[in-house]
Parts: sequence; C-alpha cells; structure tokens
Amino acid sequence: MLERAKGSSLDITARHMDPVGTIALLPPRTTQIERIHFEDRHWGEIQRFSEINSGPLPLLHTLRIDVAGEFHMDGPNTTTPPSLPLFRNALNLKNLMLYSEGSPFLSHFVFPNLTTLELLVTPEEGFNASQLLNFLEASPMLRTVYVKVVADIPPGSVPQGGLVVLPNVETFSLVVSDGGPGYEIAARISCPSARHTSFTHKRNVREPIPHHFFPAPVPWNSIVRQYTKSPVEEVSLEIMFPHKPTIACSLTFRSFDAATISLDFQVVPSDDEDDELLIPYGELHYEVFHQASRTIRDHPLLANVKRLYIEHKIVVFGTPQFPRFSAEVGRLFKSVGPLEKLIFYGCDLHLYLNPSPNLPGYHDPERPMTFPPVRELILSHPFHTHDDQLCMATIVDLARSRYALGIPFERMSVCMARLPTVMGEMLAPWVGAVECYEEILIDDDF
Repeated sequence: MLERAKGSSLDITARHMDPVGTIALLPPRTTQIERIHFEDRHWGEIQRFSEINSGPLPLLHTLRIDVAGEFHMDGPNTTTPPSLPLFRNALNLKNLMLYSEGSPFLSHFVFPNLTTLELLVTPEEGFNASQLLNFLEASPMLRTVYVKVVADIPPGSVPQGGLVVLPNVETFSLVVSDGGPGYEIAARISCPSARHTSFTHKRNVREPIPHHFFPAPVPWNSIVRQYTKSPVEEVSLEIMFPHKPTIACSLTFRSFDAATISLDFQVVPSDDEDDELLIPYGELHYEVFHQASRTIRDHPLLANVKRLYIEHKIVVFGTPQFPRFSAEVGRLFKSVGPLEKLIFYGCDLHLYLNPSPNLPGYHDPERPMTFPPVRELILSHPFHTHDDQLCMATIVDLARSRYALGIPFERMSVCMARLPTVMGEMLAPWVGAVECYEEILIDDDF
C-alpha cells in the first residue's frame, strides 16, 4: 500500500495495538504525512510512534490525539509522562486536537506555527493550569482556540502574574467545569483581536459555600474587559431547584459582538450526623441569590445592559428571608439603567413588582424599591399562585403607578395561569400596547 502511494500525501489513523513493526515502515515516508490521528491510545504508544518517526514532517498540518486513561490492577492509575518533546519536527503543524482523560502534557509539544487548538481534558487528579497558560503563550500564531477542562482546580494552583496575550486569536472559547476557581484561568488570558469569545465556568459547591463562589470583583472585572469588546446588553439570572436540597444557579452575560460569559453553579448542602442541614435551606438559598445579584451589580458597565431576564422558580413571600431577598432586589434594580426589556419567568411576583401600600398583603414599609425604567415588561408565569387576584391587582397597580410617574410601559406581555379575561382591559389605560394570554397550568404546587 505504501509503495502504491508513491509520493502522495498520507493520512494516518493509529488505533488498537498497532505493532511496532508496522510503525517502523513509515520513517521513509515521513515527508509525505499530512494528518495523524491516534484513537484511544496511551501516552507510551504515542511517544513510541513519535520516536520511530522522528524525521522531518514538513507536510504534517493536523494532529489529533485521543488519549485513553490508564488502568493498573496492581497500583494507582498514574500515567508516566512522555519524553520531551513529541513530534518536534512538525514545525508547520496548524491544527492540534487533543482529548485526554489525564494530564494533557502540553509542555511536551512545541508548535510555533499552530493556528487551531481544540483541547478537552478530564484528569481525575486535578488540573495544572500553568501548562495551559505556558502552551498558549508559546503559540503566538493561534487564531482559533477551544478549551474545555473538566477537572478540579485546587485553590492557588493558577499561577499569578501578567496576562497571556493571544494577539491573533479570532475565536476563543473556554469552559472550566467541576470545581475550583476556574475563573482565575479566564482572568489570565486576553484576546484583543477576537471576534467571538465565550467563557463558561461550571462548579459544584458543597456547604459551607465559600464567600466568593462567584468571581470576586477584581478578577470579575478583568474577565469582563477581556471577553467583551462591546458593552454587555443582556443579563440572564436563573435560579432553579432540580431536586431538593440542590440549588442550581446560572448567570449569563451577552454582548452585542456575540461574546458570552456564563457562570453555572450547583450548591449541594451537606448533612451532619443527625441529617440536619449545616445551614438552613432558606439561608443557603438567600446566599446564592445574594452572590448572583452582587456579581451582576459588580459588572463595570451595568448601565449599558438593555435586557434583564430573571427565572426564579420558588415562593419566597412569607419566608423569614423575604425582607433580605426584597432588599437584594431593590439594590439590583437601583443599579441597572433604563431597560428595553425586563422579563420574569416563573418568579414569585411579590418579590419583584414592588406593589403599593394600597394592596393589602403585599406592602412592606421597610423595603423601599425603585423599579427601573422599562420599555417592555414581560411576565410569564405558568404556575398557580396562592393569591391570584392580588397578584393581578399588583400588576395593574404597577402599570398605573408607572403611568402616573410619566414613564409608562410602552408594552406589556402577560402570560399567566388562570389569567382573568379582563386583564387586558384593566391594563390598557396605563400601557401603550398590551398582550395577554392564559398559560397552561404546569405546576399547581408553586
């Protein structure tokens, strides 16, 4: 087959247990190799291939490596790192796709002309962020970068210092998942010419939760500056309860230039020996809401946000934490500037709509709240509330009060379960345009 190939380019896939004898047939043909793909191989095998085929690789432009985790019956599942360097003669390599169940050993690769990096690592022993930062810094020609790290990042493991600047990168995506301060990696990388950027930080947190399981203000502002070249226009806050006592929180920022920053957390309370929560569930819920709200308010250009989406599927009214939740909403609303759209989905409307003292059961004189200027208010609430009539009255009262202040809603959209047929007529005098329709009831226990 190699003889028939003559001088044609070679695309090599190495899988299973390719014998050394077969690999040894390739050295006279190294100048013809354009692509190499290692499927489900161990580092030792990849190193052996690199050593046997150590000649010039002038045409090799794509290298894909799928590294399988190593399992040892008689000891710990540790991986012996390969020798330095691997594929050292592939000076013209453009594309590196590396998917590793252990350490990616990035320090073992030097590709000065690399333009595309796809990296997925899932090491059980934790991730050393310095090897990623050093590799990126040594690859100045990169234009496309996709990195996903699914591993614990121990506190203090991200080296401190200056930024790693990637001057030619146009598309950059970083996903850090499973634990530790992954946002510290994001704060160390800058792509000044990028057209599309995204950063996603996923983390499972067990009680007691750290004071800053969302980024602290200093690294957060650094991330915003580096990943959003134009002002963030949309913020989404979603707090959900997939199964008690777990609390899931997702915070997403989107800018006009398609940049996205996502912070996703799951808080799983710990139980003591008596199966009692170390922190009351309501307090844990408030702490999640407080830190998410604070992160929004810490955004350096929050006044530029045009759309705010809040999904908060739980009843807060009547709980001991309600006054503090309410105060937190007041601080959030006071921080944002005029909004084009404010969207509530499945929220406890007692908490957000700031009803007047004329409506019994809603007013709390100790929670002054300034509702932000809003062009369009969208209320989507496919749940039963325990006091539907008061809820509807609150919505109408809010529209009336905005009209009286001279800043009426240009448009209101109300989609709710058990919506009165006259709701549109009740809102019409106070709003420019009204759209009301009844939602199918999907959860009568809300």
